[in-house]
Amino acid sequence: MALVTVATAAAFGLAACGSSEGEKHGGEEIVVEGEPFEVGPLRYNVLFTRPLNRYDVEDREYLVGQPDAGSDELYLGVFVQIQNTDEEKAHRIPETFELIDTSGQRFENLETESIYRLNTGTLLGPGKDEPAIDSTPQVGPIQAAMLLYKVDDETLELRPVELEIPGEEEGEVVRAELDL
Repeated sequence: MALVTVATAAAFGLAACGSSEGEKHGGEEIVVEGEPFEVGPLRYNVLFTRPLNRYDVEDREYLVGQPDAGSDELYLGVFVQIQNTDEEKAHRIPETFELIDTSGQRFENLETESIYRLNTGTLLGPGKDEPAIDSTPQVGPIQAAMLLYKVDDETLELRPVELEIPGEEEGEVVRAELDL
């Protein structure tokens, strides 16, 4: 029993090392989905990424107002949480978050009418969260706000696919490797 306890403690200790630090590649920080990280005063957690299907009961609400995807396209939902760590000043959530596949193809997040959408381009008040506490996306099945993308089918094969998150400062960028 003591050996199991020691092994478990060691595993947690190793898992905690660097959990909010990403690798640097070409001056950009690379983090993985599910690990919190900061871009300036905003703390992000890219919780979950998955293809969306308008014929699935849950997914219909994510795709409100979107046309059908083409025969060689699909919708991806990237679900994120953001916290303003600055207790004194509001900071703007970026308007555009780009997906990038290994071929270099870029996809911008789509405008959406979904109640689960991330409110891009808005000011996030001091110490506030997006999605807001007790809002539909925060208490929903994923407990995060959605960025919506329409991508080519082949993008799922061109992995890793990364979400590029710009900061407020010129050239400040972090990329989150998505688990697709």
